[in-house]
Order: sequence, then C-alpha cells, then structure tokens
Amino acid sequence: MDSDVALRHGSCPEVTELGTFPVMRRLPHRFSAVLLLGLLTLLGLAAACGNDNPKLLVTGIDPQKGADGTYVRIHGNRFTVDGPRNVKVYFGGQPAQIDRFESDSELIVTAPGGKVNDVVDVLIVFDPGGRMTLPKAFRYVEKNDTGPSVDDLNINKPKK
Repeated sequence: MDSDVALRHGSCPEVTELGTFPVMRRLPHRFSAVLLLGLLTLLGLAAACGNDNPKLLVTGIDPQKGADGTYVRIHGNRFTVDGPRNVKVYFGGQPAQIDRFESDSELIVTAPGGKVNDVVDVLIVFDPGGRMTLPKAFRYVEKNDTGPSVDDLNINKPKK
C-alpha cells in the first residue's frame, strides 16, 4: 500500500491498519497534486513570514517611550548569525549604552538622557552591516522615581 495523504470528498480519509502505523489508501493522482501544491504554498508563506531574510534587518524597538536609563529592545534579523558585529546606537544623536545581544533577532540597549516630550530618531550602526535610522521612534517621558513602598500598604494612613 502507498502512504499518500488524500481526502475523499471532504470527509476523513479511509485508514487501513498496518502494524502500528495507520496507512491511508491512495486516491487518484489529482488529489495528491492538489495537496502537494497546498503544502508548498504553506511552506512558502511560512518562509516569507519567518526570520529567513538573508539581509541584516531592523524591524523596530520596544518600548517606544521612556526616560534616561530605560532598557530598549531593538528587534530585527541576523544580528549575530553572520559572525561578530560591532554596534552603536544613538537616540537623537546621543549614544546609548549597548547592553547585550539577547539573540540573533534582539539587541538590548539603555536609552541615554533626553528632554521630556522630545521625539527622537534612533540610529543603529552595525559594523559590518551598515546603518539604519528609525525616524521619530522614541519619545522621552518623565522619569518616575517614586515607586510603590511599604507605606502604601498601611490602611490607617490618611490619603493625600
């Protein structure tokens, strides 16, 4: 028996047991050709949507707003797979601290200081690889130095 997968008029395929592996009966060639074409199409779409792009690519940053000292993740493709690279990142002309390559598709940096409400370009320079500017990609916001404290749990404390 052959093990081609085929559907019969929209129903489940007929299965015949052979040992412990089910084997499906072969139907006319036109069904196999349609399934093969469908499979190839799905594989093509999966490759187009994956990280198989052969070029170094920057796709964006996260978060897109923050203050001095905010960790920013730069997303893209092929950051490390082609070998060692030097990288420099600038927020509105100010150099960011490079923390680490988290993976081939993620670089983590620390945002430099900036003026509250300024929206700045982010320039990424890879050597080798070139440079890319993300226009108006990061907005500076006021730094929140007051975080939660133990006093916030005191239910007897008068509210401000």
